[in-house]
Amino acid sequence: MSISSPSLLRSTSAFLLIGFVALMAIVAMNFWLGERAQSYFEDATSARDTRIAAVELRNAMQTAEASQRGFLLTGNEIYLAPYQTATIQARRHLIALQTLLSPSSGADETLARLEDVLVAKFAELDRTIALKRDKRDDEALAIFRTNSGKALMDEANVFFAGIIGKADDKLTSGVAEQRANTVRVRLVSGIGSLVIVMVIGGAAYGIAGYTKELRTTRDEVNALNAELEQRVATRTLDLAQARDRAEVLLSEVNHRVANSLALVSSLVSLQSKALLDQAAKDALAETQDRIFAISLVHKRLYGSGDVRSVDLREYLTGLLDHLRTSLRSQGHGVVISFQIEPIELPTDASINLGVVVTELVTNAFKYAYPQGFGEIRVHLRKLEQLVELLVEDDGVGRVDGTPAKGTGVGTRIVNAMCTNLGSRIEYRQRHPGTTARLVFPATSSNKMANA
Repeated sequence: MSISSPSLLRSTSAFLLIGFVALMAIVAMNFWLGERAQSYFEDATSARDTRIAAVELRNAMQTAEASQRGFLLTGNEIYLAPYQTATIQARRHLIALQTLLSPSSGADETLARLEDVLVAKFAELDRTIALKRDKRDDEALAIFRTNSGKALMDEANVFFAGIIGKADDKLTSGVAEQRANTVRVRLVSGIGSLVIVMVIGGAAYGIAGYTKELRTTRDEVNALNAELEQRVATRTLDLAQARDRAEVLLSEVNHRVANSLALVSSLVSLQSKALLDQAAKDALAETQDRIFAISLVHKRLYGSGDVRSVDLREYLTGLLDHLRTSLRSQGHGVVISFQIEPIELPTDASINLGVVVTELVTNAFKYAYPQGFGEIRVHLRKLEQLVELLVEDDGVGRVDGTPAKGTGVGTRIVNAMCTNLGSRIEYRQRHPGTTARLVFPATSSNKMANA
């Protein structure tokens, strides 16, 4: 039968119409399921966020209560370390609950009461902590024994249990609905697929005449693809060789920069030995430390397989070991301890951070311990998409509003480096001592460095 005969065209048209109807039924069913799935996803996300907020709020209150009890029992301020964080987290999660549950009917009174309980609980905690700090242990113990805090916590737990239970029920019902919808879609898809298979079988006869032409076309396309793949492979090899040459060149540049900086450091050292003014010698020694912080980055890049980023654990460990050795060589009893998490940063950001660490440690060494003995602690850790640097001492502390000691060059350097990192340095009073805290984004350092 000729492929252009009217009977073949009519039968093919009929098959196509039937297949189109079946396909539209499947598409409509899947579209409906997709809409339902999207609705379920939004409800599930809201229920999950509500549950997480409730659990985290409960955990924050429990952490604050445990911190308060530890302080009341021992009088040791270390137990209050997580208290402030727990207070902030509790308020943040309460706001999250209010946002998530505000559209729900009947939730306003519950949230209002929960907020009152939270305020009352933290007021009781703050009161007992203040009394303990004032050495009024009897009054603090009297408040503790009234069990008012326990009653507030029990009431809060009732609210938490109700919120978590409702969220779990919502998730369970959504899963059941999704299962039922899946069964419906499978049934419609199965019937529609059977119809489509029959349509394909009927239309197969009509396309048999085109088989030879399609095979020929396929062979031509395959030949063209093979030629294109060969071109792509050749181009890829050229690019790989160019990349390797660029990496070797960049590694050599880092090596030469490191050698040049080492030469500059040696020249500064020679100049320092020729001076009699101790202040000038100290300034040149600080300059040597800054040069070393920069040169160490290039040394690490020269010896590593990736010249685009720096391993901060390896880099800062070497830098702090150098500073520790330098302090010991000066005959002082100040020691440096550190905890560095494995974090990678772009090269420019690593240089900025190394200079900041050098300045903060040197500053703490010079001014925190006039008697010449003490400890300087350095901590670096990852906070999701942020990096936190802490430099702590137990020295004489930093008085707010007083001008910076020394020439102020170190302070200007720290501020400039922090600006490059997209952040600002923050100084916190300790009892005793000072904590210098820097929090900066782990991914935007390159952009800030180019500013």
